Amino acid sequence: MLENLETLLELQKQGSMARASTQLRISQSAVSKRISALENYYETKLVEKSGRNVVLTPDAIALLKRISPLLTELREVLYEKRNRKSRKKLIIGVAESILSSWGALKLKKVFDSLDIEVEYHSHRSPVIYDKVEMGIYDLGICGGSTDSTKSYLSDTIDREELVLVSITSDKLKNVRQLISIEKSAATWKAIKKDFVKQGFTLGMELESFFSAAQMAKAGYGVALVPLGVAEALGFNKSCIKHLRPKMLRPIQVIYKKSKLDKAYFKDLLKALNKI
Repeated sequence: MLENLETLLELQKQGSMARASTQLRISQSAVSKRISALENYYETKLVEKSGRNVVLTPDAIALLKRISPLLTELREVLYEKRNRKSRKKLIIGVAESILSSWGALKLKKVFDSLDIEVEYHSHRSPVIYDKVEMGIYDLGICGGSTDSTKSYLSDTIDREELVLVSITSDKLKNVRQLISIEKSAATWKAIKKDFVKQGFTLGMELESFFSAAQMAKAGYGVALVPLGVAEALGFNKSCIKHLRPKMLRPIQVIYKKSKLDKAYFKDLLKALNKI
């Protein structure tokens, strides 16, 4: 029943069976079966089609309003139970652009030094925010700005430089239109003012910094990406331009306040602040 309710909650957020199945990492058929099981259990219609998307019925919205706080509380209880069996194990979400560049090595050193077992997951930052808030992940490490209205805590542990990259150095001269992350991304919200102040416009929006960098490498234009991404993809130094003034994105660690009850979690936060 719990996973069925979680599926309904994810469906409300995503608005389509396809996007919900992607986030849950199950098939669309499995999503449909879980919703059907809920409809049979509650003997009411919970989801209706709206073109290619789906909308929740008033009964479904009322149900989620009542059960969402209970689901969060239940996840916390399950976390405590799991932690009693394995007192130093964490499930964490790390932004793709971080884990795929400098994050993997630096985080391994931190967790190894504290003898913490880690289960890693990689997503875009907004997905990680949601999963930490829901209690699915114990910790999130993300790029960009966090939402102050959410029920998690956040600490800025670093600021990563964003740079321009291109297939050749001459393309970096007097460039104004860039390829970069989409405007719904957490990093975009953090750098938007500096981006506009430096006279840039966003010509192509992509969901991944690695995709933006690869488009630049293929000759589609100049991309604005984190320095770690540029280095991970092996751009020649002459094809990387450092902006003046620098454009920086905050690197945030996010977690629920209840995690601070664990002494080793406090030690972890201190260690992450030194990466």
